[in-house]
Amino acid sequence: MHPGNIQLTLLNDGLDLLEVAVSKPGDLILKVLDVQGRIAKTIIEKVELGAQQLYLNMTDLNTGNYVLNAFIGGTFIQAIRFIKP
Repeated sequence: MHPGNIQLTLLNDGLDLLEVAVSKPGDLILKVLDVQGRIAKTIIEKVELGAQQLYLNMTDLNTGNYVLNAFIGGTFIQAIRFIKP
């Protein structure tokens, strides 16, 4: 069974909306990497079975290109590229 699906929506107020749909509850681990592959931020959120929305504070990131890697229960879900304005 596929562990989940995520979609990131960048908002203007420094909070970014992450829509998550997971097939099992657990810890959602988000690793934000800069263009050099360094971890810029790690976020751990508890998620429940099904769809939910999480607001992430990305104000501490510098302007630039990033990759958000998402894991649940140690299993890789998805990578999302985004630009922090």
